[in-house]
Amino acid sequence: MTGIATGLASLAATGALAVGAAFAPGADHPAPRTAIVIDAPAARDGRALVDPRLRGVDADVRLPRDAAEARTDVRYFAAQGYDRVVVAGPRSTAAADGPAIVAVADLPAALSAATR
Repeated sequence: MTGIATGLASLAATGALAVGAAFAPGADHPAPRTAIVIDAPAARDGRALVDPRLRGVDADVRLPRDAAEARTDVRYFAAQGYDRVVVAGPRSTAAADGPAIVAVADLPAALSAATR
């Protein structure tokens, strides 16, 4: 008997979550997705392999080490339908193609473009 009650309670909770998600503010307009693809050498800060500012940005970040990785990363984000793909560095910029691409000069410009 308790198995049935537990099952019904789980079903009711799942239903409540689904209804709440459907009526939540912004449910019909998801937040725009942003990605940053920046050449690995341009994303370093001194001896640190990754600049700490990249860890705090609200975007998916990729640091390609060569041209093939840059092409793969840019194509992946474009295929996933990202609203904005910010590219920086010669390899990443060369791989950039499409309407969602924002090419910038360096890391500070990439961070700025990602937060707009």
